[in-house]
This record gives sequence, C-alpha cells and structure tokens, in this order.
Amino acid sequence: MDRILMFSGGLDSFILKELHGFKNSECLFVRMGTEENRQEEKLLDEYFPGVLKTDMPLASFELSNKIIPFRNHFIALLGAQFSTNVYFAFTAGDTTRDKDYVFKAQMEGLLNYFAGIPEKTPFPDEVYEIFMPFKNHTKVQLVEEYIAAGNDPQRLIEYTKSCYAGKQIDCGICRSCIRKYVALTLNSIQCEELFETSPRLFLNKFYDECLHKNRKLETEEVKRCINLK
Repeated sequence: MDRILMFSGGLDSFILKELHGFKNSECLFVRMGTEENRQEEKLLDEYFPGVLKTDMPLASFELSNKIIPFRNHFIALLGAQFSTNVYFAFTAGDTTRDKDYVFKAQMEGLLNYFAGIPEKTPFPDEVYEIFMPFKNHTKVQLVEEYIAAGNDPQRLIEYTKSCYAGKQIDCGICRSCIRKYVALTLNSIQCEELFETSPRLFLNKFYDECLHKNRKLETEEVKRCINLK
C-alpha cells in the first residue's frame, strides 16, 4: 500500500482524509477499547465502510487525564504493518511528545533500523516515513482550509466524533470538545446542538491553559472565540 492514514474519525483525521484524498481502504482505525474509541467506531461503521481495522487493547493503560502513554508509538508501529508512509493528523495545539517532530524523527529511526533486515519487514528495501502535514496548523485553520476547498461544512458536524467522555452525545467539557467548538464557531458553523453542555462555558479556563502552555496561535483563537457576541 502506498500510504496509510491513522484514522480516528475525529475532526483532524477526517479533514486530512478529505483534503489529501485518502480512500476508506487507505485508512486504519485502531480498536483500543476505551469508551470514546467505541463511540468513534460506531461512527466509522456508519459513514466510512471499508476502513481498515486492527486491535491494540490499550484501555487498561489509560491514565485519569485520558492520556494513554506511548499511544502513538503503538499506533505508528501498527501503521507500519500496512505501509512505509504513515500519516497522522497532529496539529499545532497537540503538545504531548508523541505528536511532535522529535517523535517523528525517533519513530522513523526505529522503523528504518529494524527495516534494515529485509527478511524481517513487510516492505524490504523501502524507507519508512511519518507524515504530519497539519502539524503547523490549528484546528481553526484546518476547518478554514476544508471549507475553502469547496467541502460541505455540515459534514464536519455529521461525520466526526471528538470527545473524551465516550458518550453518544459529545460532552462539551473536555479539551477535545472545546477545541472542536472553537474551530467550528470561528468558521461560522453553528454547532451548539452537538454538545451536552455548551463549551462556551469553559472557554476562559481553556484560554488560561493555552496561555500557560505557550500555544500562541491557539491562545489567540480562543480569545477571538470568547469575544464573539
């Protein structure tokens, strides 16, 4: 396979799929066993027939803050079973270390170190590469590009699932919900009905978090969203 997209059905991976023309058969969903992962799979089954699936039961390692240590290391290794060109939809707001350029370089080094033994890799004589085409983009910018390319904004509401709570209706409280709300709202997409609780109630707290973690672009975007009437 020429390329594989690690696909969750969230806002970021959906936009990457659409803008880069990935077929369903070039997308890989990893069953990890968390509640939110199960909700994501339901959406995939409804809207993305033919998406590849594989199992990596990581739910038992999930921390109280919803982080699964080394999650993307595991996911990258799974993607490498399908292609040497592995795509992730990481964004500028993703500050965990398994979503940065050091992670990319180290995973490529690991994969290519092992791939140096031709009889022990599915792709002899090929070079592995991790692609992160949206790493310098915020979610707001991704949605803006998606719309500018002539795509239907309503699909961002209907076809994506971005919530840590693992509920059928997005909670509106978690970081993922708040970021999705900001991205859609600043692109004039009405989305309040998506959430059990309005993310607008938590924008000031999220602004402080972005400021503390030095997410400059995202901080400015959250501020703009707060100031919207």
